[in-house]
Amino acid sequence: MNKRDKYAAAVILLVALIAAFIFLPPKKDKRVVVFFSGSGMKIPVAEIARDFTASTGIAVDVHLEGSSILRQYIETYGEAELFLSGDKENIDILDKKGLVKKSAFIAWHIPSILVPEGNRKNITGLDDLAEKGMRIVIANPKQAASGKLISEMLRRHPKGKEILSNVVVYGSSTNDTLRVFKELYKKGAADAVLEWDIMVHVPEGRGLTVIPFDKKYEIKDPLMQAMLKNSHVTEDAQRFYDYFRTEGVKAFEKHGYNTKAKQ
Repeated sequence: MNKRDKYAAAVILLVALIAAFIFLPPKKDKRVVVFFSGSGMKIPVAEIARDFTASTGIAVDVHLEGSSILRQYIETYGEAELFLSGDKENIDILDKKGLVKKSAFIAWHIPSILVPEGNRKNITGLDDLAEKGMRIVIANPKQAASGKLISEMLRRHPKGKEILSNVVVYGSSTNDTLRVFKELYKKGAADAVLEWDIMVHVPEGRGLTVIPFDKKYEIKDPLMQAMLKNSHVTEDAQRFYDYFRTEGVKAFEKHGYNTKAKQ
């Protein structure tokens, strides 16, 4: 092996050691709770994690992404203590696979039509979205809870096929869907976005107004938090789980969520 080959081998070994250090799973005695959350809840979730750490000294490693993507990751790798899903079905799937220790209701997620103030196409309900030339943005049903629920509802709607044919873009998550919609709307290339009603209260949804679905097609899905069975820091995860169910729910209320379990 010549000098250049030895140098190259040393560099490769160094990179491998750094990568191994970065991706090394946390030690069992390290006080860090790994928490997966659907991206649409990032504002209350960030606030809850920050306040919990301030009051307990226990760090929370928050990962935000589409709920279905996170659920698939948990199924494959299981590297999380808690999971807050944008819809109950993801929790149910994990529960059936024996991956959930316990779960609790946090708030309601309600899909709606969101349009910018001014509503240039005078949209009043779902039927309007079926009109020729209408341009709609929704989240990818294979990645985000909102897209999955909305797509399932539209398959029951008499004009669902026409509405789906008017979808111009699918976002990868709630926040991505709102961002893409606003960019397209400015260019005159989109008219409405189908997302959680609560998103008008987050920065990405600022300036949008809510048009509820027709009563017959209303969807109200429970936002659930689960404690997973593969937790490496069980006691700390339990503390965060309990904190989320009490102080955390208050944060969701503050940010406009409906947290009344009985509806």
